Amino acid sequence: MIKKFVMALSLLAVSCSQNLYADVSVGAGYQYGGALGVKYSQVHDKHIVYASAGLIGAALGYQYVISSDRRHIVGFAVGGEVLTSEKGFLALTYNYFSENVDQSGWTFGGSIGVRRTDVRVYDKTKLDIFGTEEVESKGLVGIHLGYRF
Repeated sequence: MIKKFVMALSLLAVSCSQNLYADVSVGAGYQYGGALGVKYSQVHDKHIVYASAGLIGAALGYQYVISSDRRHIVGFAVGGEVLTSEKGFLALTYNYFSENVDQSGWTFGGSIGVRRTDVRVYDKTKLDIFGTEEVESKGLVGIHLGYRF
């Protein structure tokens, strides 16, 4: 699934090469790969595609500008991080830009979605000191804060 998503983002980035510009931001949250990370974005009119790498994970995403002042953006992110979503996450995202999407400044927002995580399960009917790992789907709610250069 992630390979297909990467291919789609790559094709979108190549097809939108006219009037395209890129920027880098630093921040924390799922969009930045977890605790602290760097996000590289390509902006074309109202469309934004990005890739990020952080201390504990990575993410890819797409966002769309929904306001005429270019400060409100919605989209989605897919990725993984080692603490709470080892098997991946998919989240809807919202961002607010203090200036606008075309200028340097602060951005903050939230994410809501689903994450897949490893859970160790122990058999209580016998001495089970190692347990077994199972993958569970859990809800995801997050906030993010970053600065765009």
